[in-house]
Amino acid sequence: MLVRDVMSEPVCVQAEETLDTAARRLKKENIGALPVCQHDCVIGMITDRDITMRGVADGRNVAEMTVREAMSAEILFCFGDDTTEEAARIMRENHVQRLAVLDRADKHLIGIVSMTRLSGGASERRPYEVIFHKTLFDHQGHPHHGELMRIAVAQGTKEQAIATATRQFEEMKQVKSWNQLANGYDVISVHVDARGATVEQREPTSEREARILRRAREIWEREGTPEGRDKEIWGHAAGEIDHEDRVPG
Repeated sequence: MLVRDVMSEPVCVQAEETLDTAARRLKKENIGALPVCQHDCVIGMITDRDITMRGVADGRNVAEMTVREAMSAEILFCFGDDTTEEAARIMRENHVQRLAVLDRADKHLIGIVSMTRLSGGASERRPYEVIFHKTLFDHQGHPHHGELMRIAVAQGTKEQAIATATRQFEEMKQVKSWNQLANGYDVISVHVDARGATVEQREPTSEREARILRRAREIWEREGTPEGRDKEIWGHAAGEIDHEDRVPG
């Protein structure tokens, strides 16, 4: 099957539009990245992290700053006549869920393809997203979170999602421990309520949870990085941390 047979209508942002416009489009489409176009030609990509790091964190006015000023020139794409297997390979290797689809002849944007479309069309939102962040200070000295990386996890408990995301973060950033780069993480859980509405709940990192995570990683490594024991190891780590907190120092 070819990509053009499963792709959806193109969604992009123009290079001269504002970051505020891009942010609202990202929210509306419930995605983390958009192709940046100059007319129909893709010239870059803009992500929610670009808006945070190059706009908000630098104290810029996102209602005036253009997408061109914050975008990345790196473009991830496939062609409409590529096979779906090739598109899936590009997404897996680059840890993304969506690709711009270009016409091979003139390189114009003709669509968007998602991993969800390739895997049967289930809901594009994942049950959990773990957002690693660093505390930054604006020009007035006010602290806020600058997003470093957002990782979606499709299966498992919240604890398993956190463990999976931190391992991916450490591998991709090539650090021994996630907190060498990040000050914390938030966990977004997604579920459908009784009325059929999608509900998002964002939970900030607690100090207890962060300590449990570090201890669980130590236990997991000490026991030879076993598979399928995430819940057991998390419970063991939680017990140790809670016991230490009850014992007078």
